[in-house]
Amino acid sequence: MKAYKHLVKHALNNGCVVSVWDGECWDVRSSCAYKTIIDSIESVEIAEIVIKDKYTGNRLGWAQVIPFGLEDDETVADNTMTEFMNAWEATYQVNT
Repeated sequence: MKAYKHLVKHALNNGCVVSVWDGECWDVRSSCAYKTIIDSIESVEIAEIVIKDKYTGNRLGWAQVIPFGLEDDETVADNTMTEFMNAWEATYQVNT
């Protein structure tokens, strides 16, 4: 599975919402709709996502996503080093 899709699923399954920056505007804001988030990411060559706790609004992570042209595990090209993102990365490595 592509890393960015795994990250979005991980976020949504852990009580988070995701916002997508398409390079010009926030195309998706604080969404928990998987298909909407993925469609937005895949509508551009490079997207940025912000992951927040759905209940507190606390920012848990950020990632730069390149959905096409890379190996599946490289589609999250950059990200913050937070507890949440480290936990996701460990889960992704185990599941791939």
